[in-house]
Amino acid sequence: MKRSLNDIKPVITSHDVGLKRVLLAANESGCSLTQIAVTDLRAGEVAQTHIHPDMQEGFYVMSGDLDVQIDEELTHCHADDFVYVRCCKSHELRAVTDVRVMTIGCVIEAQRSKLYPMLFEPNLHKVVWGGSKLTRWKGMAVTDNIGESWEVSAVESSPSVIANGTWAGYTLPEVIAKMPEAILGREVAKRYDGKLPLLVKFIDACGDLSVQVHPDDAMAQREHGKFGKTEMWYVLDAEPGACLYSGFKEELTPSEYKQRVEDGTIVDVLARHEVHAGDVFYIPAGRVHAICRGVQLAEVQQSSDLTYRIYDYKRVGLDGKPRELHTELAAKALNYHVEDEYRTEYSTEENRANRVVESPFFSVRVTELEESFHRNLVKYDSFIITMCLKGDCGIRIRSTQEEVVLKEGFSCLIPAAIADYDVTPVFGRTKILDAFIDNKDRSLTRRITRFLHISSK
Repeated sequence: MKRSLNDIKPVITSHDVGLKRVLLAANESGCSLTQIAVTDLRAGEVAQTHIHPDMQEGFYVMSGDLDVQIDEELTHCHADDFVYVRCCKSHELRAVTDVRVMTIGCVIEAQRSKLYPMLFEPNLHKVVWGGSKLTRWKGMAVTDNIGESWEVSAVESSPSVIANGTWAGYTLPEVIAKMPEAILGREVAKRYDGKLPLLVKFIDACGDLSVQVHPDDAMAQREHGKFGKTEMWYVLDAEPGACLYSGFKEELTPSEYKQRVEDGTIVDVLARHEVHAGDVFYIPAGRVHAICRGVQLAEVQQSSDLTYRIYDYKRVGLDGKPRELHTELAAKALNYHVEDEYRTEYSTEENRANRVVESPFFSVRVTELEESFHRNLVKYDSFIITMCLKGDCGIRIRSTQEEVVLKEGFSCLIPAAIADYDVTPVFGRTKILDAFIDNKDRSLTRRITRFLHISSK
């Protein structure tokens, strides 16, 4: 087979920059070659950071100057230079001048179908304050007292079980242990010792939850050898007049706190917030809080099961026994300071990823779509957890063409190595919440912004 480059019609690249002419396509090669192509980029054009989980690539510079960023290493290339990129390596191509590059891709069959958007089996938790709305929403047999759906969990006592693809039937921790960097991201895997650092839930409060607080990392490590818990709430629905508590409305001393717990008046000094769908509350470790009857919400939190109950309305649990209180531990964990505002403000523009929370522990975006939306989050070097809040959506991975349908009321995990994908509403409109760890920008300004959980566009 002989072909002339000038006879081949150029097409736009998968990165939406430059034009390529395919000399040999995957279906013509008869082997593991995915393609041989020649790409022309104009000066300044960038093929943005991306990863191929199952393919290695070679770039031969035919003419011009090209910068190739592979992970943290920048390579300056000129005519006749060749660069090799292994699979699962993030890379970006930037044309310094007009440049012509020959690209050779080769798939690694053993890697195929191992990385894809992971869906999960239901993981429902019965509690004394739970209701039946979660099972109705998910289209399951109606069950009472279901207060929490642990959507994506690597907590040892209740891990998520994968429902689709190669790893169906495996627990999420089992699969992460096989490919920690590819799933979690290199920086996340290193920082959290190969463990998923987040837990996400849907919550249905048919009754009032206990007044509680969570310890920070330092106290949790000292007292329990575990991570602490900072969390955020996104209100999905609320009955008229429904509320929640977040923070104190007046400052207390530890002794005043203990007295109010003892005489049952602790609720009188909590900041009460009437809530509506779309409201967001960031709950740092140490902040007193409680969800009240009639509220349904999505929760993103550090992967921890540590909760100190302060007050539980003198009720009994499902076993008929009073639930344990942790008054002394809570006194050590509490931040008694009063804030001016406890509700988080954020932009709600359609067809864009709105930044909702930035913290040292997680970043959260909410996106409402009525058209296909491209998300390239490879730059964050993190897994992405996507919760479908309204309207089913399709998620298609650009590098592998793997596609899943994420139904309303369910969630998925997108591995870090393939976090370049398109989200498309199935029935006209969809709303999703994404949670991940932002490892992209470690500047002083960004650190301060995260610490203060300031939201900006």
